[in-house]
Amino acid sequence: MKQSMYNHYVTTVLFTKKHRRIKILGHHSDLELYGAGRSAAVFRIKNEHKVIKIFYPSFEKTAMEEKLNYEKLHGSPYYPTIYEAGSNYLVMDFIEGKTFFECLAEGIPLTSQHIKDVDNGLNAAREAGLNPSDIHLHNLILTKEGAVRLIDTARFSQEKKCTQWEDLKWAYARYYQRTNFPKKIPRWVMYAVSKLYRFYQYFPVRKEKN
Repeated sequence: MKQSMYNHYVTTVLFTKKHRRIKILGHHSDLELYGAGRSAAVFRIKNEHKVIKIFYPSFEKTAMEEKLNYEKLHGSPYYPTIYEAGSNYLVMDFIEGKTFFECLAEGIPLTSQHIKDVDNGLNAAREAGLNPSDIHLHNLILTKEGAVRLIDTARFSQEKKCTQWEDLKWAYARYYQRTNFPKKIPRWVMYAVSKLYRFYQYFPVRKEKN
């Protein structure tokens, strides 16, 4: 079978693991590193309005789960379209805009309509038989046109109930909507809050085990 150009691009990406962190040693000149997360790195493709999400070694199962979840969401305006998939990569739409995290860091207002749009996108996932999980500020995108898009659906197939989005909505209504609440929040503050949130989410589990 003839190898696709996207598959060829993937073979040029070299990863190494150092101090429990994945580093990228090199990649094809047609690729531009756009971002890297816990399980994958995302590259923009030169002269195309697409990205390749390449999963790190040992995360092939995550790649398959995300592929299947995106297929269930095909046609929804809230999620990117998948054009090709391999054992460790996905080719999908490039969504130009700012994550909700970047919006808060830069003082770009997030409106109640944006929150409703996220709810609509999550409801669309539920109607497709999925269980939206791990919803955080980095996988919610506000496009240049003011639309909301959701990415990173690998954990939408897990069974346990996730309250992360409901907790974010509570904080939005309780604090962010106040007139005197700052609309520009330093990144270090958001990272600190995120660590505290994860600690308090985990602490009850540890307590029950003891």
